[in-house]
Amino acid sequence: MLAGVSRPFALPAVLALCLAPVACNLLSGADDLKVKRLTGEGGDDDSGSADTASAATTGATSGAGGGAGATTSGAGGAVGDCAAPCGANQYCEAATNTCVCDPGFVMEGGACNPAPVGDPTTHTQDDVCGAWATGHVVTENAPLVASGQECDPGSLTQAALVDTLVRINMFRYLVGLGPTTDDPALNTMSQWCANLESWWDWSLPNSPHAPPAGVKCYSAEGASGAGQSNIAWGSGHPAQAIDQYMEDWGNETTMGHRRWILNPPLGPVGIGYWQTGGQYGNAQCLAVFGSSGGGPHPSWYAWPPPGFVPVEAAGWTWTLHGSIGGVASAAITMLRVDDNTPLAVTVLPLSQGYAEDTQSWVPNGWTVEAGKTYRVTATGVGSGSLTYDVKPVVCN
Repeated sequence: MLAGVSRPFALPAVLALCLAPVACNLLSGADDLKVKRLTGEGGDDDSGSADTASAATTGATSGAGGGAGATTSGAGGAVGDCAAPCGANQYCEAATNTCVCDPGFVMEGGACNPAPVGDPTTHTQDDVCGAWATGHVVTENAPLVASGQECDPGSLTQAALVDTLVRINMFRYLVGLGPTTDDPALNTMSQWCANLESWWDWSLPNSPHAPPAGVKCYSAEGASGAGQSNIAWGSGHPAQAIDQYMEDWGNETTMGHRRWILNPPLGPVGIGYWQTGGQYGNAQCLAVFGSSGGGPHPSWYAWPPPGFVPVEAAGWTWTLHGSIGGVASAAITMLRVDDNTPLAVTVLPLSQGYAEDTQSWVPNGWTVEAGKTYRVTATGVGSGSLTYDVKPVVCN
């Protein structure tokens, strides 16, 4: 994608991302990184400047999309003892020296299993607002541990990794998808990627996804990570980049970052973040080509999802995703149910090949309001059409 600065999006005050307009929500532009679908093999199909791509399978803890999970009891080392490696979907919580479940997973029968996410239409307003609030908590204000040398990639604290997984899994919970986890090897690769990308020279003709040898802080591992990651600049925290990917402002031809985040089988992911250098001060890399995640795989899903959704997130580009036939070419109509008013939309046809097929559109001459119900009808999908209602709400 071509580089570009996106507009700010609304978040709780504690999570304000933009300290200056030139550092707000910088993402890639026109062409996202593609992979060969079904096989999960990576390949950069972009012919011009390309920039980021992401994939992650996520979920929600306790069915509400946040939190670090439940304390384990035996599956990954005895409670209070991380001497033995923690088990699957677990990590060692340093403060308690205890193996706990990853965000989006809960202890069941001695193992950390994905928490139920449910159909989005069954989520109450309290469920949605609680997940939104919990998912936007940042517990680690100093995510990077490094020597300070320009090309030392360092590592992220465990709390920063958890913050990022909570954020990813919150968004996936809201659309009814299961949680993802991270992978230590992918995290290491993503750190090298973030270090390299933080220093990216925007005067180069190359895509940030394919950095040439010789650029500042180049490494083979960083270049490998760049070829299989979403990349964001100026986020200020690895978790906050996830909102950038989901809003995906300026990427109207692909919406590729969002599509990888919401890829049903995505996982595990690699999380990298490096700061204090480069034009935008920091960069985040999120490796998203993993496709071994479990959980629900609905034939279609949408953003904003059916049912309740925070009004600020309903103001982003609307997308319909899925494996059901016809999604990519669906005809979209909308109705404001409250007063039976048809609403004009502008359909933005997307390039395909980024996770699942997707159609996108934006309001034409109207804005989303909290407390209203918006009915979407997608015609030409499956055997005919599908219809769902979106209910934006104010989450205090």
